Parts: sequence; C-alpha cells; structure tokens
Amino acid sequence: MSTVLQPTASPDQAADCLVLGRVRAHLPEIAARSAEAEAARAVPADLIAALREAGVFRMSLPRAWGGEQLDLVDSARVVREISRADGSAGWTVQAASMAWFFVRSLPHETLANEVFGDGADLMLRGAIAPKGRATAVAGGYRLSGRWPLASGSFTPDWMLAGFVVEGAPPLPDGRPDMRVALFRPQQATFLDTWDAVGLRATQSTDFTMDDVFVPERFTGPLVGGNNIPAPFYGLPYSATGSSHDAVIIGCLEGALDDLAALATTKRPAFDPRLVIGEDPVFQEKFAELHLRTAALNALLEQTGRVVMDRALAGVEPTAREWFGYTGGHQHIHHEGIRLLNELMTLSGSSGLYSSHPLQRRWRDVRCVSQHVAGNNGSLRRLGAVLSGREDVR
Repeated sequence: MSTVLQPTASPDQAADCLVLGRVRAHLPEIAARSAEAEAARAVPADLIAALREAGVFRMSLPRAWGGEQLDLVDSARVVREISRADGSAGWTVQAASMAWFFVRSLPHETLANEVFGDGADLMLRGAIAPKGRATAVAGGYRLSGRWPLASGSFTPDWMLAGFVVEGAPPLPDGRPDMRVALFRPQQATFLDTWDAVGLRATQSTDFTMDDVFVPERFTGPLVGGNNIPAPFYGLPYSATGSSHDAVIIGCLEGALDDLAALATTKRPAFDPRLVIGEDPVFQEKFAELHLRTAALNALLEQTGRVVMDRALAGVEPTAREWFGYTGGHQHIHHEGIRLLNELMTLSGSSGLYSSHPLQRRWRDVRCVSQHVAGNNGSLRRLGAVLSGREDVR
C-alpha cells in the first residue's frame, strides 16, 4: 500500500536509495517470518545477516570510516520501512545503528584507529543509562554494574555502557561525573530477562559487569563533544527519538495495511450482506486514521530536516527548533498509541487473535511508547519557549 504523503527530498538520495533498495528486497521475508521471530524471541540470524549486508548497521556512520552517512531523516526512513514489515526487526536496526551516537565523545584516535580501523560494518549493543559504578585507576576505570534493555538479537562486535565515576567531583552544572564506556562483549554477562509484552524478538536483555578494567581511551563524557566526522553526530544530545518514532510510524503503516486487507473480507456480525470496507462509517474513520498517520510522518520528517539542516550548516538549532523536534518525539509516541487503539477497535474481534499481525503491532507500539524518548519533558519545554521563555534547557 502506498502512503498518502510522499517523503520530503533527501540531500543524499543516492545513498538513501541504495540502502533502501537493498533493504526492500528482504521486507517480504521479514514480514512473513515475524511470528517465527516472536516465538523464538529473536529476529532470525539469517535476516540479521541479510540486513547487515544491506548496510543498515553502518548506514549512519561516516563515509570516511566506511559507512553510508545517511542523516537522521534518511536513516529513519529505512527504520520505518523495516518496522512496517516487523516492529522487532525495525527496533533492532534502530537500536544498533543509532547507538554510535552515544560514543561520539570517545577520543577521535580511539574511534578512527581502534574501533573503525577496519571499516564500519560493525554491530553495537548496550545501554546508555548510567547504571554502572566505576573506580578510577591507573590508565582507566574498573567498572561494575547491571544494565537493562540492551537491545539486539545478535552477538555484537562492541558493547557500550553508561556509568558514574565514584568519588569524582561533580561537574560544573552539579551533575555527577557520568561517562560512557566501549568494550568487547566477552567482558559482559548477558541475562535472559527479556520476556515483555511487545518487541518480543529484540532480546532487550540485561547484562552485568563485575570489576572489569576499561582503558580511559575507551571512555568519554556521557554528554560531551563529538569526535565522529559526520554532521548527524554534531546534533545536541538526545535519546535518538527520530528512529524510535520511525518504528512507531512503520508499525502504524503496517497496521493500516492489515486493516485494508481485513476490509475486503470481514463481514459485520449482524449484517453479512456486506464487507466492512463497504460501510461508509468505516470508510471515513479509516481515511482519518490514514491521514493522522501521514501527519505524524510529515511531522517527523519536517522537524528532523530542520535540525539536520542546522547540523549540515555547522550551527546549533534554535531552542524552538530543537524542542519542536524532541517534543515531536513525545507527541508521536503517545499519538501512536491512540491510533493503534482506534485501529484495533475498527478491526473488531479479528485483531485480538494471536494469529493476526494487528495485535503484535499494537503491543510493539505500546512497548516503544514506554521509552524515555517518549516521556522526555520536551513538550513542556517547547511550550515554555513558545510562551517567551529564553532560558529553557
């Protein structure tokens, strides 16, 4: 099914189309095997390998290091199309491809020579929340802790983890000294904790570390400067909500596809003379849901393009632009839930069965909406800026 609104123009449509073209070849199989993935609680390894070969895990990394260097709008389109086929596959791609944003403060020499020295075709997994505790020692830190929600049904090349340096003086703004570490997966222990209502195939498990030494050159400030040579990484710190939004919108578009198919076969319980797609009330509501979904995608692309244009120009977005972008994340997360609820209502009893993909999309969006990117206070900040406040952070 085609979308109502066409996407905005990309400044790098050649790379965008190359990645999307390779990805689209795998979407029918990803959709066909979504129930298999959910039952196994993992996106099948051969599909992960195919997506890796298509370039999705390197799509946001710099060309100078072997990546595709898509910006946040173009990479979100890739995530959206995968999520339209399967939410867990889309979430897995967004988590692994966007997580590099959180290690941008590591020393340039470490990133260029030791991490990306052999190319950008790497898999990253981890958790940025500073759940770890570290002690500074000669040459680095000794790190321990337990981190939740390390998404990725694959064996990563690298792991990341946020931590607090114990005994360190507070930062100038009063916050504790929070940092991020990059390390090998063999240094962590994964726990089988992910048995959730949605995104069941993402393996968003906990992991632990116990007194592991991490060299200082493999750490950087949690919120710091950027040493990755691509404009996307120069944006202000955020929870990469654009790619989260793309999962929600992709699931919504998939649900609209599911409901369109149902409209041609399902008959009302007490009027078997027609299918529901012939009912004018259904038709009007279905059209409204299409347009509301298209409006969310237009919001995602428009606000994302504004801040990316700022990054390409080497300047900071204004407070109104930035909180319009991050406030959009909050709106899309919660409006997505409302839209899925209404889509489920239109499906009648059909969408409730485990065999029907609508219920899985419903659960996946409910799960995504719990993320901090959808509960980040940015709508309040946007309202403050719109009300004339100049000191909003």
